[in-house]
Amino acid sequence: MVSIKAFIKSKWKMSIFSRLVITFLLIICPVYVLSIEIYQWAVQTQKQEISNTMLSQVNFYKENLEEEIQRIKLLQFYFTDDVNLQQLALVPESLDDYGKAQTILQLQQHLKSIASSSSYVLSASAYIPSVDRVITSSSFESSIPNEEFNVLKSNSYYSKDAQTIYWNNRLFLSISNLSNTPIDTESKVKKNPAYIIALELNLEVLEDALKQFNNYNDGGALLVDHRNNFVLTSTNNAEENSIISAYVKEAAKTSKSGFRNIKIMDKSYWTIYTSSDYLGITLSKFVPESEVLKAFEKYSNWFWIFTATAILLILIYSLSTYRLIYKPLSLLVKSFRKMEKGDLDISITHKSDNEFRYLYGAFNKMVDKFGTLIEQVYKQKILAQNAQLKQLQTQIVPHFLYNSYFILHRMVIDEDIDNAARFSQQLGNYLKFITRSGADEVTLVSEIEHARIYTEILSMRFASRMTIEFEQTPEECSHIKVPRLIIQPIIENALEHSLENKASGGILSISFLKLEKTLNVIVEDNGNSLDDQELEALQKSLIEKDNMDEVETTGIKNIHRRLQYGIGNDSGLIFSRSDLGGLKVIISIEI
Repeated sequence: MVSIKAFIKSKWKMSIFSRLVITFLLIICPVYVLSIEIYQWAVQTQKQEISNTMLSQVNFYKENLEEEIQRIKLLQFYFTDDVNLQQLALVPESLDDYGKAQTILQLQQHLKSIASSSSYVLSASAYIPSVDRVITSSSFESSIPNEEFNVLKSNSYYSKDAQTIYWNNRLFLSISNLSNTPIDTESKVKKNPAYIIALELNLEVLEDALKQFNNYNDGGALLVDHRNNFVLTSTNNAEENSIISAYVKEAAKTSKSGFRNIKIMDKSYWTIYTSSDYLGITLSKFVPESEVLKAFEKYSNWFWIFTATAILLILIYSLSTYRLIYKPLSLLVKSFRKMEKGDLDISITHKSDNEFRYLYGAFNKMVDKFGTLIEQVYKQKILAQNAQLKQLQTQIVPHFLYNSYFILHRMVIDEDIDNAARFSQQLGNYLKFITRSGADEVTLVSEIEHARIYTEILSMRFASRMTIEFEQTPEECSHIKVPRLIIQPIIENALEHSLENKASGGILSISFLKLEKTLNVIVEDNGNSLDDQELEALQKSLIEKDNMDEVETTGIKNIHRRLQYGIGNDSGLIFSRSDLGGLKVIISIEI
């Protein structure tokens, strides 16, 4: 066993040419067998396609015949509304001899138009018992043939089917006003209809159509009428027609269409049939199998040679291409896809000394360089963002301290010791929060607590001028991480720019609104110093790009940028008019 494996391993180290030769010897035998199966499959497929084509031809002829008969029946039905027909059939006493003659001539013209509308119509006739006349498309008789009239009368009731009538080697389409015919009170049987419109179909035209239907030698077609029990054929071979019509009648009982191979006098025929419920017929086409397969005999030898050669060349070429090009190229593509997903820990090698070895080496160098560049750019971006955020925070702190120390100074001068102590404690907590340097982010509950301390400081300063309302923080959102100092500057901005002109009655409200994906911190007031144009300009300033040469950016814009840097682009500030009449600022925080 070991020697066999060693032999295979040693042979597999041969050159590409040797491998191709061995591969050819290994695959030629199964390919030969496979080519035979493919040929048989191709023959069967071609047979199926031919049978499907024949079935399509039969269906096409059947559908055309159905449409033609439907059109003829529609003309026949419309003719029942003819005024001349109604007058002559129902009130003949209202016409004098001249009027009757004119009416009959007009009816005859209408019948001629129906007869000439289709090659399938041999003649059109109107049977009118009230004048004992049969008016045809070619002439009219003085009396109605009773036997013919009775046959047409018994089968002229309304039906959704074509309702053909076969009588005396003639085929009719008949319709009457039997539904409006009065019933004899004594016999309880309907009397003769006022009229019958009968169209005689041209059987010779149908036979010619069946003859044209066949495009193979010794083939034929037949039409089986199940309702009238007659068969129309394109050939004169009685035995052949009898066997095939018997098969068609039996097969139509179980399936509307199908295919079968029938033997007649040791000769095999392909028989295709399809049925029409509307016409009550089954149309069949039969072709000698030898005629169908004659084309295969001529090209069978060339087919085998071509098939075997083509398959052999394709398989050898495919295998060689797979080993020499596809496999190494596939590895290169997979490596690129890994790199697209962010996996830069890739290194590929190629054993053969060819173009792929150079490509693999270039790819490995590119991955290494790409990883180095990504690391540099990423670190540079993080450092830039951290520096920018630090700068934004330092711009916020001094703005509040100026006023705070001034307030404390006044309390000391006024010897308001209790409030000064309380104020200094709150100010100490405030400074303790903003001077932390451990992290750029804090929990939402810490940020809100800082804002609450700030409002308490403000309430000591502006107790006589305004009321400050501060809702409780939603517990389910208290753990959210947010940038430091995003709420307190908004409250400060409302005091200095919106409520600055309020000597009394000012209202400052801080509330929370929990949505599906965001938490809105709402700061609003009832100030009157901000008009609509200023409000619109304030909102627009948030989306304007910063000037790279700008020395200082406004505190509001700082907060907006920090929210987007720290949380996401859907976070930020939204300005609008408050229901209280002043400014409404929504601090939107993605959860």
